[in-house]
Amino acid sequence: MTSLVNYFQTLAVEFGRGWNRFWFAPSDPMTLGLLRIATGLVALYVVAAYSPDLDRYFGSDGLVPLEMVRDLEAKTRDGNRQFVPFQVREAMPREYRFSYLDRVHTVSGLRIVHACGLLTLSLFTCGLFTRLTAVGSLVVVLSYLHRAPMLTSQVEPILAFVLFYLCLGPAGAACSLDRWRATRRNDSAESTGCLASTWATVSLRLIQVHLTLVYVMMAVGKVWGNVWWDGMAMWFLIARTERRMVDLTGLHSLPLVVHAWSYAVMFWQAAFPVLVWNRLARPLLLGINALMWALLAPVIGNVPLAVMMVVASVAFVPGDLIRSAVGGRHRSQAALQATTAA
Repeated sequence: MTSLVNYFQTLAVEFGRGWNRFWFAPSDPMTLGLLRIATGLVALYVVAAYSPDLDRYFGSDGLVPLEMVRDLEAKTRDGNRQFVPFQVREAMPREYRFSYLDRVHTVSGLRIVHACGLLTLSLFTCGLFTRLTAVGSLVVVLSYLHRAPMLTSQVEPILAFVLFYLCLGPAGAACSLDRWRATRRNDSAESTGCLASTWATVSLRLIQVHLTLVYVMMAVGKVWGNVWWDGMAMWFLIARTERRMVDLTGLHSLPLVVHAWSYAVMFWQAAFPVLVWNRLARPLLLGINALMWALLAPVIGNVPLAVMMVVASVAFVPGDLIRSAVGGRHRSQAALQATTAA
């Protein structure tokens, strides 16, 4: 009986240590810095793409008037509420999705707020006033997503959750103008290297877990049906003319290639959320991940999504590895220990 009690006590202690090490061991914020730059560039591209058609989309007489969006949201919300019991339905709060574009209807006003949004994203990408511009960048992206959800694609949700988690950690502690300004103000030895941070670990872990859940849902969607098991899924994507960037219909004479590609995509998305947590398999999985998205991008016609998925996977790259790759000399011992433990 004593040995059984000791076993459970040891199990609880070791589980607690592993949990704390996984979530709260200080790590090098270099990975967050690289993520900030890459995510900021994707956000800049996504928002800047609206520039030529601001009034055409969001104007009072545009293609996506505010009244139509609110009507569609109300119908969707009420349609979902009918499946909820009456008592619960009456207690359910009405959804509210903030967008500063709801308050602007003139051409000049749209151009001013659009320019301010691009400026905020630019400052965030450069790492200037990062704590403020990180939150501002999230608000900018969500404003366009909420104002016209029918104009968005799969990239905006991925972009939004990465931006949200970057708000939690010290995204401006490395590769940023904030860091450069802090170094200029203080030339001490401490200021020359990035200090390991617990919040950097929390932010990265949340991105990692959320990204793996996205891959789990992708894999479940493929495994659930028969199209991917039949090996014809990639052919259906290739045969679509409305979105593809490259014509690969010549592969109809090579069915084995199409089948192999389909199975490779399915098993890659099923293996990624499992094997990426293994330190030995992680470099291989990240390389395969980048290759597979590079091959899928011209077929699905959504390059920003492919780029954002690869960018989000950078959260699995240790900060000391990135620092050594860019020629950094100063490493945090705590970050190295956290990386080894992970």
